Amino acid sequence: MLRSIFPSFVLIIALSSIAEACGPRVEIRFYEDAGGDVFEITNTSQEAWSVASLVLTLTGSRGRLVFDTEDGGLGASMYQPFSAGREDVGFIGASPVNDGSEVVALKFSEFRPGQTFTFVVDVDDRLQSETFFEEYDGQAMVSDAEIEGASGSARMIKLSEEGAGIRAREEARAEGAFGSKGLAVLGGGGLCA
Repeated sequence: MLRSIFPSFVLIIALSSIAEACGPRVEIRFYEDAGGDVFEITNTSQEAWSVASLVLTLTGSRGRLVFDTEDGGLGASMYQPFSAGREDVGFIGASPVNDGSEVVALKFSEFRPGQTFTFVVDVDDRLQSETFFEEYDGQAMVSDAEIEGASGSARMIKLSEEGAGIRAREEARAEGAFGSKGLAVLGGGGLCA
């Protein structure tokens, strides 16, 4: 009996260690820093998927979040306009991030697996608070739980050699939403063999 179970058990372990998540995969991490609210985007694809564009949508977040890019308006206290990091991922540009908006679209030319891109922009919630102090500090400080429900969608491109110098191009979409820990995992693929 033990002999018949052992080979099956070894086969299951071997297959599970070989199988990895494939297809396009991107992680977006949100956190508060002394310099502002940071979005850190990492291409975690196991295959040669590059991020061509990414749309970050705050709509649907528990805290009813908005970008606070100008003095006054919907945001609370200090504001911070959109500022892109200096990572070499072929950042082409971003859609205008207006005060009170909930969406930003980013374009890239060379955002390959293993690379990270960050941007800073003030994000505030629109929840009603009981006191002035809670309103001032509470709306200006966004917690991981308040970003839950915000989402991301990335258009991914994979180029591969087909022979005789011909390159094949695949496109895919990776989508996902933020959980309560300030992390969104955008994924589209199954398992590698």
